Amino acid sequence: MNSRAFLILPIVIAVVLVFLRSVEAGDNRASQILTPELAQQLLGPPVEPAAKNAEPDTKSEKTRLSFASYSMKGGDFNAPRLSLMIRQAGSKEEAQQIFLSSKKTYSGVDVAGLGELAYRVAAPAQLNVLKGADWLIISAGSFKTPDPAMQEKAAREILKKLAP
Repeated sequence: MNSRAFLILPIVIAVVLVFLRSVEAGDNRASQILTPELAQQLLGPPVEPAAKNAEPDTKSEKTRLSFASYSMKGGDFNAPRLSLMIRQAGSKEEAQQIFLSSKKTYSGVDVAGLGELAYRVAAPAQLNVLKGADWLIISAGSFKTPDPAMQEKAAREILKKLAP
C-alpha cells in the first residue's frame, strides 16, 4: 500500500501544479497580453516582471481591472518600464462614457489610428486606448522621460492580442 501511495503521490502533485498554474495564468489578463516576450521585444534588453503581474485581477460587479508591468532587468528606479492596465467595463457604452470623462478631466489629446478612440495625457504620461469594453492604459519609458513612440508601438501589439 505504501509503495502504491508513493507512486500515485507524484501524479497527484503534478495534476495539482498544472491546475494551479492554469488558474494563476487565467487570473491576470494583462499579464497574458503583455507577456515577458512582448515586453522584451519593446524594451530591448532582458526584462523583469513587477510582482503585481502574479496578482489576480480586481473584480467588482461589472468591472475588471488587470495590471502588468516590466522594467529593464537590473535597472534602477529611472530605468525604462512598460506597463499595461486594462479596465474592462460591463458594456461598450459604459467603457466609452468613463473613457471620455477621463479624457475631459485630464485634458487628453486625441491620438489617431489606435482602437476605437485614443488619447494621450502628459501627467501621468500615459496613452489611453478604447476598444470595445476595454480601456487600455499604457505607460512606456521612464518616469522622467516617457516614450510616446513606444506607447504607440505597444498599443498596436496589444490591440492585436485582444479578442475582437
